[in-house]
Amino acid sequence: MFEPPDIPGANDVIAWFGRWPTFHDAEVTSITLDRSGGARISIHAFEMTAEVDVSGHYVLAKHAIVTFSLEGFPRDQSGLTSTKIEGFNYQNVLSSAAVNKIAGGYELVLEGCYGVEGSIAGERMSVNIQPGIPGGSLYTGGTR
Repeated sequence: MFEPPDIPGANDVIAWFGRWPTFHDAEVTSITLDRSGGARISIHAFEMTAEVDVSGHYVLAKHAIVTFSLEGFPRDQSGLTSTKIEGFNYQNVLSSAAVNKIAGGYELVLEGCYGVEGSIAGERMSVNIQPGIPGGSLYTGGTR
């Protein structure tokens, strides 16, 4: 079980999912790097239930876009201390995503199983959650 990070917004993610998610099988939908505004990483996450639908797929619930933001001090600098991103493509499925407290800030580690993987570190990190299935997703109605 992944420990919830001590960052602003983490409690909202826990309230939605009932725990801090591992982000297994979640999909990175966007990564934005801004030289004066840090980084934003959006991940389409969900809960896999034990229920199977008529087509043999597990029923997925609690879809949401979870967006991690990394920034620094002062706001006129990005505050990013390390950026390593590889393999970003049309579908970026994760094995996991983890927030690590490091010297001088936080690091988001993306363990990929198809597509993107890497890490981004910055002086400050926050997270927000927007419930729902993102537009253009292959998931509809809470199932695959």
